[in-house]
Amino acid sequence: MKTSVAAALAGLAIASTPTLGADLFGTAPPPMSYSASQSPLAEVGSNWYLRGDVGLDFDQAPTFSMADVSKPNPGAGILPFSSGLGSSKWHDDFSADIGIGYRYNNWLRLEGTWEYRTAASGNNANSVLCPATTTAVGTFGYLYDVTGTATPVCTGALNLNRRDSTALAAAYLDLGNYWGVTPYVGGGLGLNVDMISGRVNYTVNSTGAAQSFTPSLTTGVANQWVDSGGTAISPQPNIPLTGGRETWSHSIHTTHYSMAWALMGGFGIQLSPSATLDIGYRYLNAGTSTLSVNPQTGSTVKIPNVSQDIRVGIRLMAN
Repeated sequence: MKTSVAAALAGLAIASTPTLGADLFGTAPPPMSYSASQSPLAEVGSNWYLRGDVGLDFDQAPTFSMADVSKPNPGAGILPFSSGLGSSKWHDDFSADIGIGYRYNNWLRLEGTWEYRTAASGNNANSVLCPATTTAVGTFGYLYDVTGTATPVCTGALNLNRRDSTALAAAYLDLGNYWGVTPYVGGGLGLNVDMISGRVNYTVNSTGAAQSFTPSLTTGVANQWVDSGGTAISPQPNIPLTGGRETWSHSIHTTHYSMAWALMGGFGIQLSPSATLDIGYRYLNAGTSTLSVNPQTGSTVKIPNVSQDIRVGIRLMAN
């Protein structure tokens, strides 16, 4: 009887402590549980996306100017003229960009993009006074005839080509989703690289030959440019009287760096869970630079780097 009672008590103890065997090796940890955001099956980096755009750009045109002293006198009937450059027209150009973005939440997106853009270029022709010889006026100096009679007139032909690269860091504010359409506004800041190339050629109107002369100085004559009455021209034309050969034609190769800023607005159309069609407007301003075309005549080109763009692109969420 005692043996039966002892056996029953032992069985009850074992039944009430099913993990007794496991306790010999320590307590087993409880099963792991995950929230939806912590699940090992959840996507990693799904807030990242890639984007690409093409754009039609309306760029403000460069303007051309020259020093007054190099312009033929209007009374001579040889007025300066220009075409292409020197207007306030907007040029139609093309751009394309690629970039990477991160959706911080349903309202805020951050992006970095690199863009290639053709920029406003053009041709220009202008009439300038270009002494081919130096004629002494007594001992006062050398004649620079603003009437264009004794001083030959040249035609300067300028060709200018520009290409821009722009890197922007931007932030966008999405303004809610309305039947699959999400309007947004944004702003960006970055660096613009304006690559300028071209050529300027000056030819003498009377001969058609390339403008080139070697000043021949005379002892006892003042080293300055004067009018037909012997009065020194002010300001003096930037044409050295040193006896060296003067050639005004040359190639143009230069690069301008500037800060760029942009304002954007548009809307995204959800094409699929991972693809969004982006249609937007952007105002881009990379400042204004000045290019010296010909120091002898004071010819310069003022280059405003301002563009208004209509852009269409795709945003693809990373999986």
